[in-house]
Amino acid sequence: MQMIIKNALEQIEVLVRNLKKENNMERLLCYSAVITIINRIEDITKEERIPNYVIYKNDLLESCEKICNLEDNTGDVGQLIGKALVAIRNLKSYQCFNVDNHHI
Repeated sequence: MQMIIKNALEQIEVLVRNLKKENNMERLLCYSAVITIINRIEDITKEERIPNYVIYKNDLLESCEKICNLEDNTGDVGQLIGKALVAIRNLKSYQCFNVDNHHI
């Protein structure tokens, strides 16, 4: 049985919202789960060319990495979470997976 992309992106959204937690260990655990789900999405879609996927995925991961102090972070955590949530909305949009109009 294959993972449903819409559900996967919704769970990533839950994880990103949990990055607000101050404990860096919890942030890293959430980030690890995001990476795991993203890798599964890539496994499922490797045969398809999904428009804008790489751009939006990179926006999401860059924000998460800054929140987890894996990259230089000069931004506000709240703003970075907002940027990550925008990337998730873009992944869901008709410009990428179009999850509201397709059962994928």
